[in-house]
Amino acid sequence: MFSEEQVKDAINEMKNPDVSSWELFSEAENFKVYRRSASNSSLKEYKVLGTYPDLPPRYLMRAFVDLDFRKTWDENMIGWRALRNDRLHYFAKFPWPLYPRDYVYELKVREFKDGVVCVNSRSVHDESAPEKSGVVRVEDFRQDVVIQPTADGKGCNVWLGHYDNPKGNIPSSVINWAAKSGVPSFLNSLKEAGLTLMKKDTANTLDEKAQPMPSSLGTPVSVDC
Repeated sequence: MFSEEQVKDAINEMKNPDVSSWELFSEAENFKVYRRSASNSSLKEYKVLGTYPDLPPRYLMRAFVDLDFRKTWDENMIGWRALRNDRLHYFAKFPWPLYPRDYVYELKVREFKDGVVCVNSRSVHDESAPEKSGVVRVEDFRQDVVIQPTADGKGCNVWLGHYDNPKGNIPSSVINWAAKSGVPSFLNSLKEAGLTLMKKDTANTLDEKAQPMPSSLGTPVSVDC
């Protein structure tokens, strides 16, 4: 889990990005994607900063965390199953002719005061999810997301960090192409998925603020930012 200090740092970066050691890699509407070489690795890690001005945090969270719903809009998702202790087994498509990948990871969601939410995912080993032939296990994966409501309450600011080692002899040109096209596409699809949920709630006269935050754990804590 991110510490309170790490959440504060992420929120501060939404206002004043620290990108001195990062290169601007790609852009999507209201978002910038940065990357740099990961420590002790030839691979890259990514940092995404931006805003969904018309998507409240809970709708973004529901679209992101509800994996049954995610399968309806994420074209790279094959499937998933729940494991014990907040763990998930997730299957993803990779560009042909690459084998699909699977991830076994621990997912933690924590809600802070003032509507700030942090989602942390880390790869773990779990004996209940053995490796299978024809699928490559991604053993080194992490993803951290911090979501903050915008000042007007109508949207949210987002900080996202991501790293994974897809394994295999994949040419760097393929990885670059997949990331450069895939990240902006994912951000746009995520937005549309959240807006779809919001439209459904509006049609059913449901109050967004009354909807529970998906998988919230523990008591909200204060973040001074």
